[in-house]
Amino acid sequence: MAQVQVLGRHDVAVSSPTFGPSGDLFTISLTGDIFRYTGSMDYDNEFSAETWGNSSGQPQGLEFDNQGVAFVCDAAHQAIFRIMCVKDEDGLQRQDIEPYVREYEQSQFIGPNSLCLSRQTGMLYFTDSGPFGETSLQNPRGSVFAISPSTQLLIPLCLNTLAHPCGVALSPDEKNIYVAETAMNRILRFTQHPPQVFHCSVFYQLSGRFGPTALTVSSNGDLYVAHFDFAENTEVGRIVVINADGEVLTHINVPGAEITGLCLSPDERYLIIAERSTTSLYRHLLPQMG
Repeated sequence: MAQVQVLGRHDVAVSSPTFGPSGDLFTISLTGDIFRYTGSMDYDNEFSAETWGNSSGQPQGLEFDNQGVAFVCDAAHQAIFRIMCVKDEDGLQRQDIEPYVREYEQSQFIGPNSLCLSRQTGMLYFTDSGPFGETSLQNPRGSVFAISPSTQLLIPLCLNTLAHPCGVALSPDEKNIYVAETAMNRILRFTQHPPQVFHCSVFYQLSGRFGPTALTVSSNGDLYVAHFDFAENTEVGRIVVINADGEVLTHINVPGAEITGLCLSPDERYLIIAERSTTSLYRHLLPQMG
């Protein structure tokens, strides 16, 4: 664990770390706050955090588009919100927030959980699982959706059949969508063939711990999987690194088992990790190839 360093600590747990288009690091907390961090990834031991916005609910997932607009999965409102921070004429910053999507075929979502954006097409992919335990082995009603940016038309990739689908990530060529199905302890892969026609299979079956919660993918196609467990079971968190062929490359240990978010720094030198039981944000220096 020597390479894992504390980036920040909070009074409440944060999750869904992500980098905005300007290179700033953001997280989100269940109190509704969206935090922006300032500091040098290479030189500063701990970053300072400021409140950037608030979803006025219970946010679970956060992503930014290329224009700096935030998309937030909110469990309390069972919706995805679109949030912009703009400056008034007097120079004060204010927040514009509006619902982006709330329902599919007149049925309200259980509670959107995680999301990712295609940088090529602007398609937004998200999981709908509800709060922890709402969809489970006994009640597998979770779904995965895609939203067209031009029409806001929802495309169900998998409808009302999953046991707590959580993290979601795209392969570098964006032909494959990975989804962490937490309660089944496995990673699903949705392959497009032809484009916009999705075929689902089990990409990797994990064992032990509770199940995968968060995913992120490097530019060479390696998949980083947060293998969540409850703090009562173990003090050590685990991240599994799997290549595009489904082979485990290595494991990364983290102080605290309840990992709720992962992302890579823009230069992919660091893995950023959100951990709930320690209410901490960590960074892990990755080995550099070549």
